[in-house]
Amino acid sequence: MRVFMFILMTVLSVMLVLFGVQNPQPVEVRFLTFTSGPISLSLVMILAVIAGATLVGLFTGYSGIRHSLRERRLSRLQADLERRVAQLEKENEQLRAQAPPRKEPVEEKRNYG
Repeated sequence: MRVFMFILMTVLSVMLVLFGVQNPQPVEVRFLTFTSGPISLSLVMILAVIAGATLVGLFTGYSGIRHSLRERRLSRLQADLERRVAQLEKENEQLRAQAPPRKEPVEEKRNYG
């Protein structure tokens, strides 16, 4: 999978460079009230790719942090449950040791004949 991603990223990078080389003309970028002066179209494309990669990295990092926090919480819960089970088993053994010995039930022999 890593090799596939590497090849894909390489192809996309080469395509971006080719696009930049073939489109050097200046453009004016407008966003809401911001207006830039003349900027190379290739520079605009590179900045857009960097901004997109940054956003993807932020979302991926946020997801990874949430996952690790959930795993940590679950492992603490599991440890608490295991500790509680061990405590209950110990209490059960103590109660069995204190209880009088159980008598085995006597089976009645019935004559149905």
